[in-house]
Amino acid sequence: MPPSFIKLKNSDGLTAEELFTKEHEGLRKEGEEWMKRTAEFCMLISTVIATAVFAAAINIPGGIDDGTNKPNYLNKASFQVFAISDAAAFVFSATAILIFLSILISRYAEYDFHKSLPLKLICGLITLFISIACMMVAFDSAFFITYNYGSKVVPNLIAVLACVPMLLFIALQFPLWSDIIYAAFYCRTMFKSSKRMIHLLD
Repeated sequence: MPPSFIKLKNSDGLTAEELFTKEHEGLRKEGEEWMKRTAEFCMLISTVIATAVFAAAINIPGGIDDGTNKPNYLNKASFQVFAISDAAAFVFSATAILIFLSILISRYAEYDFHKSLPLKLICGLITLFISIACMMVAFDSAFFITYNYGSKVVPNLIAVLACVPMLLFIALQFPLWSDIIYAAFYCRTMFKSSKRMIHLLD
């Protein structure tokens, strides 16, 4: 609308922005409930992952040498992969917890749905995916350390099967990601003119 119309009021004494807020109050409440429910479930999963990888860091595969108090497989490449991926899984899952917590304690004002909340949800889902991927890599490396004796078929098969949760997560969450990105970025510019316009007042 022309800038001169922004502050004009209708017969009920409402500006365009106030009328929009009043007409879409139910939609805002539904969006708030959905956002809170999604953040709660994702934070629960992130907490489970953080707990699991923290326990795995304490009970390292292969055990500890009683004489030197060092891990028995400290010099193996698979153990290095386990240590790095386990630490990364914990860091990213803890980051996801904080992001989803910030969503839960948000104000849920009208303008928060424009960019702030969608960006937080996207970042939370990305860090959650990275933590799941790192957790599966840590599981693979721990499995190789423990069972990499004799036949190579079983460890390789387990490594392939560990990719299934990551691919499933991408397949199931991709529609949500695309909808959030579309709503947060594309819809904001869809009705904006690409040319500068001058509005003349009578």
